[in-house]
Parts: sequence; structure tokens; C-alpha cells
Amino acid sequence: MAKIKTLQQIGTSKGIVIDKPILEILNLDHEEAAVELEITPQGLLLKPCRIESAYKRISKRHRKSLDKLGE
Repeated sequence: MAKIKTLQQIGTSKGIVIDKPILEILNLDHEEAAVELEITPQGLLLKPCRIESAYKRISKRHRKSLDKLGE
């Protein structure tokens, strides 16, 4: 499903508006939804960010810092 969107000015940045049906399909239609952005050879990949998987990656990469914060 390809869809063309136009970048819009948002303050000093640019962004796109994602239509509600797409947000619902991706289960991103709630207020605290998080997405992960990844630059790939094909372009920008936007995917739902699940808290559990994000925490695992962060905790693996920053274990020592997180341990110090917990003290």
C-alpha cells in the first residue's frame, strides 16, 4: 500500500500526518504511541516501537550506566 504524503512545516521541523486508519492498523492510535525511525538504503523506515524490545536493546547497550542510576 503506497501513499504519497507532503512534508508539512511543524515549528522549525518538517513532518507528515499519518492517517487514522493506518495508525489503527499499526496499533499506534493511542496517545502514548512510540515509533522507531531507521534510515535504510531504501529510505526511512518507521515502525511501532514496543517498550519491551526497546528496553532490552537499551539495557544491553547501557547496562553499566543503568546500574549506576539504580544505586
